[in-house]
Amino acid sequence: MLPRQNVVTRAAAAPALATRPAKTSTATTGRLESFHVDNGINWDNEKEVKAKYYPEVDKLLKRVSGATRTHIFDHTLRKGQLRSQEDLSSELAARNQPVSRVHVDYTLKSGVERLHMLLPDEADKLQRTPFAVIQVWRPLKGPVDDSPLGMLDVESLAESDYMSYTLHFPGRTGYNYAVAPDNYQKHRWYYAKGIDTDEAYVFKCYDSRSGRARFAPHTGFRDPKTAPGAPPRESIEIRAYVFWENEPEQPYAQTF
Repeated sequence: MLPRQNVVTRAAAAPALATRPAKTSTATTGRLESFHVDNGINWDNEKEVKAKYYPEVDKLLKRVSGATRTHIFDHTLRKGQLRSQEDLSSELAARNQPVSRVHVDYTLKSGVERLHMLLPDEADKLQRTPFAVIQVWRPLKGPVDDSPLGMLDVESLAESDYMSYTLHFPGRTGYNYAVAPDNYQKHRWYYAKGIDTDEAYVFKCYDSRSGRARFAPHTGFRDPKTAPGAPPRESIEIRAYVFWENEPEQPYAQTF
């Protein structure tokens, strides 16, 4: 459960989740954005999602990040009640359920490796371009009351809090970060209560550039204020590489 004293209400969510001034002037928890999409999309039809939803996400990513190019490569539908840790023995088995483990989808290692898997002919050039992996999380039905998404403020984390772990998929191996619980009393959590279908979280899973927040740990969680009988959360998350081709080339950072 997230510390209740660090939970923000929906009315206060936008300032808390938006980019905040810091010494690096970068986002520390992601952004809550207005995002109006045709709700007539058949979300269970993968071709339709790619044809109708991906272009809207492309526009959102470029507007929010200022990136000149995007490559949307993955989307996941979440439908159902939050699973317990005991039920999460298999990442693939839990793929369509809200995940209750604090995690980051990419690491210093996998952020670059996946680029080479997805765009092998261009990766050598693109990895010299400032780039990031960004996730867009949006409810399919709202407002969300069950299993909301919680964001961990990167500025409250130490490098030693990140723990890499391995995920085995058919044909490839992935690497994620978990967050060690040792310093949990120093961690600051935020979430927006009652996000609706015309809103979306936009946050970084990886950033190739140093000197800024490079990862955004997040999790689904059980909110003690959730109304009894609240419908299970239904949401879609999309991950994309974004590139700033108008910025000077720079090698991707290999350390925090």
